[in-house]
Amino acid sequence: MQNRVIVPFCKTKLWLVLFFFLFLLPAARADALALRSALTFSGVPAVNSTHYTPALKRKPASKRYDFIRYSANQLTFLGKAKTSEPFRRFFEKMDSLKHHASGKVRIVHFGGSHVQADVWTGQVRRRLREWQPECEGERGFIFPQKLAHSNGSPNFRVNYHGHWRAHRNVKRKDELPIGVAGVAATTHDSLAELEIILTGDGWLDYPYPQYTFTQVKVFHNIEDEGYLVRLSDTTLPHQCFINRAAGYTAFEFEHPLRSVRLSFVKVGTAESEFVLRGLLLERNGAGFSYSAIGINGATVRSYLRCELLSKELALLNPDLIVFSIGVNDTRGKYFDAKKFEEDYENLLRTVKSVAPNAAILFVTNSDNLRRSRAPNLNTLAAREVLFRLAQKHNAAVWDLFEVMGGLRSFAYWQQAKLAKRDKVHFNHSGYTLLGDLFFDALIEAYNTYREEEFATNKQ
Repeated sequence: MQNRVIVPFCKTKLWLVLFFFLFLLPAARADALALRSALTFSGVPAVNSTHYTPALKRKPASKRYDFIRYSANQLTFLGKAKTSEPFRRFFEKMDSLKHHASGKVRIVHFGGSHVQADVWTGQVRRRLREWQPECEGERGFIFPQKLAHSNGSPNFRVNYHGHWRAHRNVKRKDELPIGVAGVAATTHDSLAELEIILTGDGWLDYPYPQYTFTQVKVFHNIEDEGYLVRLSDTTLPHQCFINRAAGYTAFEFEHPLRSVRLSFVKVGTAESEFVLRGLLLERNGAGFSYSAIGINGATVRSYLRCELLSKELALLNPDLIVFSIGVNDTRGKYFDAKKFEEDYENLLRTVKSVAPNAAILFVTNSDNLRRSRAPNLNTLAAREVLFRLAQKHNAAVWDLFEVMGGLRSFAYWQQAKLAKRDKVHFNHSGYTLLGDLFFDALIEAYNTYREEEFATNKQ
């Protein structure tokens, strides 16, 4: 019988640690530096590579984290974006709303799971409402994700009756035409119902304003006359009209409402199918309309599959379009930066065809980690693409990647209990912080524009 050599556990662990620091860590740093050099171009600000271990202590007075690069929290205008007509128009509408309490400012924000949860975007919506409290604004475009058996916005509740099936733009083989929501829900039931309840203070665990609406536009397959959309409460005073060209049934009410219950009644054959593509909640009066459109797992190409995106986006009439799509693109094993840029070009072409006067704002990917906790270096390549697109299309960039702290900063967000263990997503506190940071950058850009305009007019 051969003698067996038993290596103590502590000695084995020591050798593994030494191997990591002597071989693996230097190689990873070399790869990152090589990729950074390869991606350098004049239009992209360099990533701050200063490496340090933050204290991770939250200052009680200012609530600031020392790993967040607050000095980078601003909008970067590329090309002629700052003096372009779309941004000038957008800031002028903000100015009219702020100082004259008149007009509407419509923002549409596209993304993936960061946006579908509507905590980040919901915080921006809340801060915009507080920025001009005299103007209620409107809730904007929504989709009841509960029908699709998925998570949705926490600031409205959904009740429904009937059997519904989900169709998402992330499914390549789904042939159902999908609109701007990136998702649709279908039913064959003879009588299905849907109730939307906008919630304010007292429902959520953080302050949120109460929204109301005086008009509801229901986007659906209006070309199929097998279903009728009706109000469940027939005693409620209202007017109903159908816009077949635009693809929606609308209801107008005499007084602002917080909730509505709709019935979908089958009047055709058994083969008829009702397809719900979303609802637009509008209100008379001034204010912001912030529509958050996100699908879990969505890539840029996912939105290219939305056949009715341009048709329905035109109805939202956005003044600013925010793109924060890309994290899921870079998580793939075979990420191709060139293809990523081509897909974005196609999406921009589609959007600009129906919203040529809308200002464009790109959000760089949040830092994220691989399953092995190694940094996702594709994030750097995607960041390069977005800056190049902004330069070409006279757009602005909010560099979330840099604001977070750069490469590997996600680990600090985890340690500060702002991010989840999945190495990609933030928790409620983290998304709320993102909303505050984004709002601050947006308002700073507006204030800078106003100061420059004032100085110009004074000359």
